[in-house]
Amino acid sequence: MRIHSRLVTALATVAVLATIAPVWAQDADVHLIARVPFAFTAGNANLPVDTYRLSRMNGHPEMVVLRGDRTGTLVRIDEVRLPRNGDAPSLVFHRYGDQYFLRQVRWEGSSRLDLPQTKAEIEAAEVRRNQAAARMETIVITAERR
Repeated sequence: MRIHSRLVTALATVAVLATIAPVWAQDADVHLIARVPFAFTAGNANLPVDTYRLSRMNGHPEMVVLRGDRTGTLVRIDEVRLPRNGDAPSLVFHRYGDQYFLRQVRWEGSSRLDLPQTKAEIEAAEVRRNQAAARMETIVITAERR
């Protein structure tokens, strides 16, 4: 009976480590850190004011992980390769009134990750089309590479 319980304990430990290892690897693979001073939408997730760590998802180059201290999300992206231009990494938001939508993540001048326009952003633009605040503004927040 002791051998059986030790075997079960050993298998459970291996299962837990196998589950946690990708999360540790992902944390070690953080590429950008940015302080976002307003609530915003990324994909279908509404995210609060926070400092966010952004990284590519291992094995899924079309996904980016945004992780704050309190919440996070995965977003699908389209990558556009650019010639190196020395620009600092940044997050680009579209703003309609008091609503912000993450639209691009720019890595150090070598690529741009575009997030598709969401239904919520299209609706925000339509609502404001006939108002004084109809204009869409682009907000750029500089990120730090880690």
